[in-house]
Amino acid sequence: MAARQVSNRSKGLNPDLITRTALELIDAEGVGAATMRAIAGRLGVEAMSLYKHVSTRDELLDLVVELIVAELDQDPQVRRDASDGWRDYLTRLARGVRRYALAHPHAFPLVTTRPAEAPWINPPLRSLAWIESMLATLQGAGFSDEQVLFTYRSFNSFLLGYLLMESGARTLRDPQDGDGSMGTSDEPVPGGLSPTRTDAEQDAVAEATSPQVQIDPQGDIEVTEFPTIHRLAERLAEDRFDEEFERGLERLLDSVAAHLD
Repeated sequence: MAARQVSNRSKGLNPDLITRTALELIDAEGVGAATMRAIAGRLGVEAMSLYKHVSTRDELLDLVVELIVAELDQDPQVRRDASDGWRDYLTRLARGVRRYALAHPHAFPLVTTRPAEAPWINPPLRSLAWIESMLATLQGAGFSDEQVLFTYRSFNSFLLGYLLMESGARTLRDPQDGDGSMGTSDEPVPGGLSPTRTDAEQDAVAEATSPQVQIDPQGDIEVTEFPTIHRLAERLAEDRFDEEFERGLERLLDSVAAHLD
């Protein structure tokens, strides 16, 4: 009976279902936890049945990246035209990329580390459809080829650096066993990041009751050697990602505007 149930469930498998299940598992437990066996377990099938729809785990991780980036297509606040000006267009697009990064902080490293279709494709805006849309929209807004390329590269460089930092901070607040570069097996995890805190450090951070303790949860930063860090502890510990993202984006757009002069 059990074998028949597995067989019946296998008939309903398809790449989209497998990919969405993989993303759900990564969101919950980290990239390393999303083994083919674990994904199959969630679907109630044998692991070998997955290989009829995705040839390798690498291919599946690439499909996960495509699924995450495709969330821009369903984002009602993102536009494909610059009807309200190029600054409005780029602002909406940047915020949309940030939304999918923060919706999947444990999976976002895949977006930035999985090999793109071509070496000139810069993450995190790595969808060919969206790259074409951005380049054509800026050209339609009067940008020269040089200005289009400057904006494309600057835009992605800002988002990549900022969102890796922010999603990493979010992940550290909700660490999962699968976040490590080795995951739950002895094989390296493509796109996995090595954990930067031990269990003891995580516990100390979780139990921190003041900014001073949050900055130095294990008492390793001597006040006499690093007095300025301790003096600014309260401000250093503040979560100001929203404000800093908007300020950084504004400065990026100012730089683009200056390049147009």
